Amino acid sequence: MEEKRLEHPEERQDEKQEKKKQYPVTRRDFYGCVIILLIAVFLQGMQTRALIRREAQNMNNRCQNIESQMWNSISNIQDGIASSLAEADNPLQESSVEIVAANLKEKKVTLRMTAMPKEWKTGDTSLQFYLSCDGGEKIAVDAAAGADHSFTAEKEIPFCEVAAVTAILQRGDTEYPFDLGETSVAGVVYPFFSGDFFGSYSWVAVGKEATVGGDIDVEVQPSDWMMQKDKSLTLKNPTVEIYVDGKRVQKHKMQAEVADTNFTRYTYTIEKAFKVKEGQYIEVYFKAEDENGLKYTYLVDRSHVTNGDVETAESAVPAADSVQEGRLKVE
Repeated sequence: MEEKRLEHPEERQDEKQEKKKQYPVTRRDFYGCVIILLIAVFLQGMQTRALIRREAQNMNNRCQNIESQMWNSISNIQDGIASSLAEADNPLQESSVEIVAANLKEKKVTLRMTAMPKEWKTGDTSLQFYLSCDGGEKIAVDAAAGADHSFTAEKEIPFCEVAAVTAILQRGDTEYPFDLGETSVAGVVYPFFSGDFFGSYSWVAVGKEATVGGDIDVEVQPSDWMMQKDKSLTLKNPTVEIYVDGKRVQKHKMQAEVADTNFTRYTYTIEKAFKVKEGQYIEVYFKAEDENGLKYTYLVDRSHVTNGDVETAESAVPAADSVQEGRLKVE
């Protein structure tokens, strides 16, 4: 029988010391592990926060989309209800307002208004139109009944921006009013003008004076009414006139180029530069005459020379949309 050997405490202590020598753990190793652990925890926290923020943003986007869809559905339902109610109250099955004649020289147009009732009773039905221009006083226009039971009336009116028409259907002692809407007038019958003055300035006298050159470009196309009626527009003697402080400094004939069937482009390149001083105004006009003897004067550009620079004094908006503002004169 073998004897069991007892270890002495000092021997056990020696073994522990020997292991420490073989696998020494320094203070640097300890703090390094702690730092690595903290970094790992921090990065994990950042990833978690980023994930939370991303999920919150996604949830917010989903909520906004749901809310938008909900309001769109409500709006569509409301529009559908309003449309159904309006259609139910509408005593007419057909109605229209159109320009049938235009006199640009006298600045007058003729409107034709038509309306067909949903129901008809012989000898018990009549209709009257009410016409107003630019929100002014309403003018009563009697309508005549046709063989197809539709009512028609024509009325010549002066040019205005918008004409509004209301129809009142009379059945016995009961009136049924209905709004036929608004119709653009001047902007529809006048030709459409647009243009630019591409000026080039050479400054002298420390920005107080400049010589001016550049290109002038104008496009003219028939009005919507002209195109609907298959009417062409031919302009004679297209010229450009340049004014400085109200005094004409140049006048030239412009070159016409038919860009396509819808509009004609007129161009001119300034051959001899003119001078301007600080504080002066430059005005560029396009002038032409049509086959009916109607004369057009279109303000292409109006600029103010100031502080060694040039500022647009009047925006170059299409003339047909601003006849009342003086951009286009017709004589």
